[in-house]
Amino acid sequence: MKKEQATTFPTAPDADGFFYETEDEQEMGIETKIHKNDNKVKRAVLDGGKIAIVRELTGKDQEKYTMSGIAVATTINESKQTYEFFEAMKMKSYNKLLAMFYALNF
Repeated sequence: MKKEQATTFPTAPDADGFFYETEDEQEMGIETKIHKNDNKVKRAVLDGGKIAIVRELTGKDQEKYTMSGIAVATTINESKQTYEFFEAMKMKSYNKLLAMFYALNF
C-alpha cells in the first residue's frame, strides 16, 4: 500500500501562476496569485460556475472604500450624508466615526 504524501503549503503555482496558499483555502477552492508588482489576487469559482477574482487593496483604495463604507453605514442627526460630507469633516470627528466603523465591521 502506497502512503499518500502530505501536501505542503503554499503549493507550487500552476501554468497561470495560481497556487493554494493554505490547506483551508485549498478546501474552499480559493487560489492565490502574486503579480510581478507583488500585488496578490485570490480566485474562486462561485455557484453557477462564475469566476470571482478579488484583488489586494492599496492604501489609496482603503481610504476611498472606507469613506464610502462610512457614508453607507452612518447617519448624522438621523439623516444619510454624502461621501463629500464625510470628506469635508474635521479630522477629529472623522477619526471618531472611523473608530466606530472599524469596531463594528473589521
